Amino acid sequence: MTRVLFSPIGGTDPISNCRDGAMLHICRVYKPDIVYLHMSKEMLEFQRQNDRYRYCIKKLGEKLEHSFKVVVIEREDLEEVQIFDSFIDEYQEILQDILMKHKGCELYLNVSSGTPAMKSSLQILGVLSEGRMKTIQVSTPVRKINPHLESHDDYDVELYWECNDDNSEELFKNRCQESQKNNLLDEIKRQSIIRYIEAYDYSAALSEAKTLVEPLPIMAQKYLRAAHHRTQLNFIGIDNELGKEKKKILPVSDEKVCNIFEHILNLQIKVQKEEYVDFIRGITPVLVDLFQIALKESGGLNYRQYVKINKQGVEKWDINKLETNPRLLQVFRNNFGLNFKSTPVYSSNLLPCIEEYSNNEELINLSKRLREFEENVRNMAAHKIVSVTREWIKQYSNGYTPEKILSMLKEYVQLLNMGIKENYWDSYNAMNQLIIDLIKWR
Repeated sequence: MTRVLFSPIGGTDPISNCRDGAMLHICRVYKPDIVYLHMSKEMLEFQRQNDRYRYCIKKLGEKLEHSFKVVVIEREDLEEVQIFDSFIDEYQEILQDILMKHKGCELYLNVSSGTPAMKSSLQILGVLSEGRMKTIQVSTPVRKINPHLESHDDYDVELYWECNDDNSEELFKNRCQESQKNNLLDEIKRQSIIRYIEAYDYSAALSEAKTLVEPLPIMAQKYLRAAHHRTQLNFIGIDNELGKEKKKILPVSDEKVCNIFEHILNLQIKVQKEEYVDFIRGITPVLVDLFQIALKESGGLNYRQYVKINKQGVEKWDINKLETNPRLLQVFRNNFGLNFKSTPVYSSNLLPCIEEYSNNEELINLSKRLREFEENVRNMAAHKIVSVTREWIKQYSNGYTPEKILSMLKEYVQLLNMGIKENYWDSYNAMNQLIIDLIKWR
């Protein structure tokens, strides 16, 4: 297998304080077949004075009886050596090119030479390479910051080679260490997990969490799984994960109200993620539930007294039961014809009942507007293949934006006095912060 070293050149290369600089030391220990030297404008000026970097590699090859092929990457225009972003892009391109030229090679990265921006860029690229590259650190001979005693402009490379203590078998000590990538890679992944959480993508966060070497804290895992269940309206799953602790993320305790509240919150997430098709489809079930409550609370009519449930669990109006309430039966005949038959309980047939029985004009008007939105937009999206965007919704709903529809649903909940406090609507963000805190304070 071909061994390749990629190394920036820094101020202590090739020899400093009578010891190998990092680049030369890696060459001595790992004996790469090919050495790529990346030189900035300043380092090129030193190289041209006396060929010091290639000279020392050549002398090392003679001593070790090993042939080093040296490739110099000249960056004559590179003067801003502290800018991190430029090196990430440049090094990534160079390293990919090396891997393509030397397929199956073992690629070493020197992360101890060069500027902090160079070292950091290589360390990150090495970590993200998932084992294709090995990042090599070289400690200083004194195990602390290297003193820079040499003059780069008056650098006698032959003398420094002769005085290099690392050439002595008695004085040589291997100072190379392969970076333990797990800690840094785990930290990068934890930051990704946090970004997924902030974007309400709990499924992706869970998938990323499974790849960590050091797992997330147990409680962070539990709350993250519970958050995923919450987006699926899986309250049994939440209960299995958190038990009594579920009240920390579910502010509403009443089961019926909780179902409606969480459904609307789910729609809110759909809007924030611009998943407008799912948002539109989710309007109908919550509207049916809200209209049922409105009919009972505002109109004093319990619709359940006039329905039957079929084998599939679907509620349908029961003609026989409706005949016991002539006023209600007349509502259906006036709106749906004399031959009104047993049909499922929909918002379309609940609305006329609300208009008949409720005295709350604000509630009636809001019911009409919500039902109009459902009829115009939801039905069109359900029966045609269309691209549903924010602009499309606004066009086909008399100017209503998704945010406006959400606001109307929240207003409807308030009119029904369901006990939903204003801050409850931000409970997903509160839940996210709770999980993030558990991840950070591990």
